[in-house]
Amino acid sequence: MIYLYALLDETPAAPLGEGLAGEPLRLLRHGGLLAAVGDRPSPPAPGVHAFSGHDAVVRRLAGMVSAVLPARFGELFPNEEALADKLTPRAGELAKALNLVRGCVQMTLRVFGEPAPPAASRPEPGMPQGPGARYLAQRQHEDRQARSLPEIEPLRELLQPLVRAERTQRHSAAPLLGTAYHLVLRDRTADYLAALEAGRSRLPDHRVQASGPWPPYAFAPGDAAP
Repeated sequence: MIYLYALLDETPAAPLGEGLAGEPLRLLRHGGLLAAVGDRPSPPAPGVHAFSGHDAVVRRLAGMVSAVLPARFGELFPNEEALADKLTPRAGELAKALNLVRGCVQMTLRVFGEPAPPAASRPEPGMPQGPGARYLAQRQHEDRQARSLPEIEPLRELLQPLVRAERTQRHSAAPLLGTAYHLVLRDRTADYLAALEAGRSRLPDHRVQASGPWPPYAFAPGDAAP
Protein backbone atom coordinates (compact mmCIF):
# COMPACT_ATOMS: atom_id res chain seq x y z
CA MET A 1 0.00 0.00 0.00
CA ILE A 2 1.08 3.60 -0.62
CA TYR A 3 1.28 6.10 2.21
CA LEU A 4 1.20 9.76 1.15
CA TYR A 5 3.36 12.20 3.10
CA ALA A 6 3.27 15.38 1.03
CA LEU A 7 3.05 17.01 -2.36
CA LEU A 8 6.17 18.83 -3.56
CA ASP A 9 6.76 21.45 -6.22
CA GLU A 10 10.12 20.06 -7.35
CA THR A 11 12.43 17.05 -7.10
CA PRO A 12 14.72 17.42 -4.08
CA ALA A 13 18.45 17.35 -4.77
CA ALA A 14 19.10 15.30 -1.60
CA PRO A 15 17.90 11.76 -0.86
CA LEU A 16 14.34 11.66 0.51
CA GLY A 17 15.25 9.47 3.46
CA GLU A 18 12.89 7.14 5.29
CA GLY A 19 9.26 7.23 6.34
CA LEU A 20 7.41 6.38 9.55
CA ALA A 21 8.16 2.67 9.40
CA GLY A 22 11.70 3.10 8.12
CA GLU A 23 10.52 2.54 4.55
CA PRO A 24 12.48 4.37 1.81
CA LEU A 25 10.55 7.30 0.38
CA ARG A 26 10.04 7.72 -3.35
CA LEU A 27 8.41 10.23 -5.69
CA LEU A 28 5.39 9.62 -7.90
CA ARG A 29 4.51 12.15 -10.58
CA HIS A 30 0.88 12.78 -11.46
CA GLY A 31 0.61 15.51 -14.06
CA GLY A 32 2.38 18.52 -12.60
CA LEU A 33 2.26 17.15 -9.05
CA LEU A 34 5.01 15.28 -7.23
CA ALA A 35 3.87 12.99 -4.42
CA ALA A 36 6.34 11.89 -1.74
CA VAL A 37 5.22 8.42 -0.67
CA GLY A 38 6.33 5.33 1.20
CA ASP A 39 5.28 1.70 0.77
CA ARG A 40 3.86 0.00 3.85
CA PRO A 41 1.54 -2.97 4.51
CA SER A 42 -0.97 -1.23 6.79
CA PRO A 43 -1.99 2.19 8.12
CA PRO A 44 0.05 3.65 11.00
CA ALA A 45 -1.63 3.40 14.39
CA PRO A 46 -2.67 6.87 15.60
CA GLY A 47 -0.72 8.16 18.57
CA VAL A 48 1.71 10.85 19.67
CA HIS A 49 4.72 8.91 18.39
CA ALA A 50 3.16 8.36 14.96
CA PHE A 51 1.93 11.95 14.67
CA SER A 52 5.34 13.36 15.55
CA GLY A 53 7.01 10.91 13.17
CA HIS A 54 4.77 11.96 10.32
CA ASP A 55 5.50 15.61 11.08
CA ALA A 56 9.25 14.92 11.19
CA VAL A 57 9.11 13.40 7.69
CA VAL A 58 7.10 16.35 6.36
CA ARG A 59 9.50 18.84 7.95
CA ARG A 60 12.47 17.09 6.38
CA LEU A 61 10.82 17.21 2.96
CA ALA A 62 9.87 20.87 3.46
CA GLY A 63 13.52 21.69 4.07
CA MET A 64 14.47 20.26 0.67
CA VAL A 65 12.05 22.16 -1.59
CA SER A 66 10.54 25.60 -1.94
CA ALA A 67 6.91 24.46 -1.60
CA VAL A 68 5.26 21.54 0.18
CA LEU A 69 1.65 20.61 0.93
CA PRO A 70 1.58 18.16 3.84
CA ALA A 71 -0.87 15.28 3.58
CA ARG A 72 -3.17 14.46 6.46
CA PHE A 73 -1.95 11.75 8.79
CA GLY A 74 -3.01 8.28 7.65
CA GLU A 75 -3.55 8.94 3.90
CA LEU A 76 -3.12 5.40 2.57
CA PHE A 77 -3.94 4.12 -0.93
CA PRO A 78 -4.09 0.54 -2.21
CA ASN A 79 -2.02 1.34 -5.32
CA GLU A 80 -0.69 4.12 -7.55
CA GLU A 81 -3.88 4.22 -9.59
CA ALA A 82 -5.96 4.99 -6.50
CA LEU A 83 -3.59 7.83 -5.56
CA ALA A 84 -3.83 9.21 -9.10
CA ASP A 85 -7.64 9.04 -8.92
CA LYS A 86 -7.49 11.19 -5.77
CA LEU A 87 -5.03 13.78 -7.10
CA THR A 88 -5.88 14.16 -10.78
CA PRO A 89 -9.31 15.86 -10.43
CA ARG A 90 -7.77 18.33 -7.96
CA ALA A 91 -4.53 18.98 -9.82
CA GLY A 92 -5.29 22.61 -10.70
CA GLU A 93 -6.39 23.56 -7.20
CA LEU A 94 -3.45 21.79 -5.59
CA ALA A 95 -1.00 23.46 -7.98
CA LYS A 96 -2.42 26.86 -6.95
CA ALA A 97 -2.02 25.90 -3.30
CA LEU A 98 1.61 24.92 -3.89
CA ASN A 99 2.21 28.27 -5.54
CA LEU A 100 0.61 30.04 -2.56
CA VAL A 101 2.83 28.33 0.03
CA ARG A 102 6.06 28.57 -1.97
CA GLY A 103 8.85 29.94 0.21
CA CYS A 104 6.57 30.11 3.26
CA VAL A 105 5.95 28.43 6.59
CA GLN A 106 2.90 28.41 8.83
CA MET A 107 2.71 30.36 12.07
CA THR A 108 -0.18 29.39 14.33
CA LEU A 109 -1.78 32.00 16.58
CA ARG A 110 -4.18 30.88 19.33
CA VAL A 111 -6.48 33.43 20.94
CA PHE A 112 -7.71 33.16 24.54
CA GLY A 113 -10.21 35.25 26.50
CA GLU A 114 -13.83 36.31 26.29
CA PRO A 115 -15.43 36.61 22.84
CA ALA A 116 -15.87 40.03 21.26
CA PRO A 117 -19.50 41.19 20.96
CA PRO A 118 -20.98 39.91 17.68
CA ALA A 119 -21.26 42.48 14.91
CA ALA A 120 -24.79 43.30 13.85
CA SER A 121 -25.95 42.05 10.46
CA ARG A 122 -26.82 44.89 8.08
CA PRO A 123 -28.49 44.42 4.69
CA GLU A 124 -26.34 45.47 1.75
CA PRO A 125 -27.65 48.35 -0.40
CA GLY A 126 -29.67 47.12 -3.36
CA MET A 127 -30.22 43.63 -1.95
CA PRO A 128 -33.77 42.19 -2.07
CA GLN A 129 -35.47 42.51 1.31
CA GLY A 130 -38.01 39.69 1.19
CA PRO A 131 -38.10 37.07 3.98
CA GLY A 132 -36.08 34.56 1.95
CA ALA A 133 -33.38 37.09 1.10
CA ARG A 134 -33.15 38.22 4.71
CA TYR A 135 -32.86 34.62 5.89
CA LEU A 136 -30.04 33.86 3.44
CA ALA A 137 -28.22 37.09 4.35
CA GLN A 138 -28.49 36.22 8.05
CA ARG A 139 -27.15 32.69 7.46
CA GLN A 140 -24.20 34.09 5.48
CA HIS A 141 -23.51 36.59 8.27
CA GLU A 142 -23.63 33.83 10.91
CA ASP A 143 -21.30 31.68 8.83
CA ARG A 144 -18.77 34.52 8.56
CA GLN A 145 -19.03 35.14 12.30
CA ALA A 146 -18.45 31.45 13.03
CA ARG A 147 -15.16 31.53 11.11
CA SER A 148 -13.91 35.01 12.01
CA LEU A 149 -11.61 36.19 14.78
CA PRO A 150 -12.48 39.85 15.36
CA GLU A 151 -10.56 39.69 18.65
CA ILE A 152 -7.22 39.95 16.79
CA GLU A 153 -8.28 42.78 14.50
CA PRO A 154 -6.03 45.28 16.40
CA LEU A 155 -3.01 43.11 15.49
CA ARG A 156 -3.71 42.85 11.79
CA GLU A 157 -2.23 46.26 10.95
CA LEU A 158 1.12 45.10 12.37
CA LEU A 159 1.02 41.56 10.98
CA GLN A 160 -0.49 42.25 7.54
CA PRO A 161 2.82 43.21 5.83
CA LEU A 162 4.28 39.87 6.93
CA VAL A 163 1.32 37.58 6.22
CA ARG A 164 0.77 36.21 2.72
CA ALA A 165 -2.47 34.41 3.62
CA GLU A 166 -4.64 33.73 6.66
CA ARG A 167 -6.99 30.94 7.64
CA THR A 168 -9.10 31.22 10.79
CA GLN A 169 -10.94 28.65 12.88
CA ARG A 170 -13.45 29.57 15.58
CA HIS A 171 -13.65 27.36 18.67
CA SER A 172 -16.83 26.76 20.60
CA ALA A 173 -15.77 27.26 24.21
CA ALA A 174 -13.75 29.88 26.08
CA PRO A 175 -11.02 30.44 27.05
CA LEU A 176 -9.71 29.24 23.65
CA LEU A 177 -11.68 31.42 21.26
CA GLY A 178 -10.04 30.48 17.98
CA THR A 179 -6.93 29.91 15.93
CA ALA A 180 -5.42 31.95 13.11
CA TYR A 181 -3.05 30.23 10.70
CA HIS A 182 -0.66 32.67 9.01
CA LEU A 183 1.48 31.99 5.98
CA VAL A 184 4.80 33.81 6.45
CA LEU A 185 8.00 33.85 4.40
CA ARG A 186 10.58 31.50 5.90
CA ASP A 187 13.06 34.29 6.61
CA ARG A 188 10.45 36.60 8.20
CA THR A 189 9.31 34.50 11.17
CA ALA A 190 11.43 36.50 13.62
CA ASP A 191 9.86 39.71 12.27
CA TYR A 192 6.41 38.15 12.69
CA LEU A 193 7.09 37.27 16.32
CA ALA A 194 8.53 40.73 16.98
CA ALA A 195 5.44 42.40 15.48
CA LEU A 196 3.21 40.16 17.58
CA GLU A 197 5.12 41.06 20.73
CA ALA A 198 4.86 44.77 19.90
CA GLY A 199 1.12 44.43 19.45
CA ARG A 200 0.24 42.59 22.65
CA SER A 201 -0.66 45.85 24.38
CA ARG A 202 -3.37 46.34 21.74
CA LEU A 203 -5.23 43.33 23.15
CA PRO A 204 -5.78 44.17 26.84
CA ASP A 205 -8.67 41.72 27.13
CA HIS A 206 -7.20 38.80 25.21
CA ARG A 207 -4.11 36.62 25.26
CA VAL A 208 -2.42 35.30 22.13
CA GLN A 209 0.03 32.42 21.88
CA ALA A 210 2.12 31.81 18.78
CA SER A 211 3.74 28.56 17.70
CA GLY A 212 5.78 27.59 14.67
CA PRO A 213 7.21 27.67 12.19
CA TRP A 214 5.32 24.63 10.88
CA PRO A 215 4.88 23.16 7.43
CA PRO A 216 1.74 24.76 5.93
CA TYR A 217 -0.77 22.15 7.13
CA ALA A 218 -3.70 24.61 7.12
CA PHE A 219 -3.27 25.77 3.53
CA ALA A 220 -4.34 22.79 1.46
CA PRO A 221 -7.57 23.90 -0.26
CA GLY A 222 -10.50 22.50 1.66
CA ASP A 223 -11.62 19.01 0.67
CA ALA A 224 -9.05 19.17 -2.12
CA ALA A 225 -6.40 18.58 0.55
CA PRO A 226 -4.17 15.66 -0.23
